[in-house]
Amino acid sequence: MFRKGMILYLNRDKEVEVVGEASNGEELLNMLPNIDADMIFLDIEMPVKNGMAALRDIKKIKPNIKVLMVTMYPEELYGLAARKLGADGYITKSTEPRMILKAVRKIMAGQEYFDRDILARARAKAPGRPVVKLSKRESEVLSLLAAGKSNKEVADELNISDKTVSTYKLRLLKKLKAKSLVDLVNFAKYYVQGEDLPEGKVLL
Repeated sequence: MFRKGMILYLNRDKEVEVVGEASNGEELLNMLPNIDADMIFLDIEMPVKNGMAALRDIKKIKPNIKVLMVTMYPEELYGLAARKLGADGYITKSTEPRMILKAVRKIMAGQEYFDRDILARARAKAPGRPVVKLSKRESEVLSLLAAGKSNKEVADELNISDKTVSTYKLRLLKKLKAKSLVDLVNFAKYYVQGEDLPEGKVLL
């Protein structure tokens, strides 16, 4: 229902043309090579393959396509992780429609659309706090676990075995000095790719 409403609203703007829609990440990736689009609106919570996993593959297939995350999750939780994986902007589904078009125009003009206060707060946490370097795959596993995915769902979306997911989970628990999956979920909000922090590091 949200997607249909979004399409109706966007099509009212003379500068915007909706050229396709997909109900899940896998469907999107299958149609991506055959569709001429400048930007993708991408949700995080989708069946089959969620938005964070799809984002990684989108940037492999069409690295120059713009991606605006449109989701129910607050930017404080997933905005920095999405930016790290290549998203160009992040808005929530509670955003006023006119601000969505503002985000589209800003991104198409070559700029990002993220909450600068959130980025600044993340960078401000850096001085004097330890950081842990994560591999790209570790970051992906942590993002999916933080989104509530089971080991099997993570394995299916990343095309790895359940056993490999368990190995990554144990590695993340050790690296982040976490005692439980709940701790890992809490750590997910500390993903940072700021100008003053190296890519792929998590603040503790």
